[in-house]
Amino acid sequence: MARIFLVLAVVLGCFWWLRQRAEARLREDRAARHGPAQGSPARNQPAPAQEAMVQCARCGVHLPQGEAIAYRGLHYCRRAHLPADSDPDSPAA
Repeated sequence: MARIFLVLAVVLGCFWWLRQRAEARLREDRAARHGPAQGSPARNQPAPAQEAMVQCARCGVHLPQGEAIAYRGLHYCRRAHLPADSDPDSPAA
């Protein structure tokens, strides 16, 4: 009788092990296809900061606000696009 219980325990242990292995493989496939699961640590990390986009007042190009040149309430993509009266290289009158 003890042998039957031992064989039954081994068979049930093998089924349990195979089931756990199949579930782990399924979770890995889902994570690879759809990104990390909701409970994973990668999901709990803060999202990278998104920077506002602004448009150059002269040519209309969109660029991140951190890269734009702000002058008199407007944004410009490069120094050459600044209005002529704001040329920093010209002598002050």
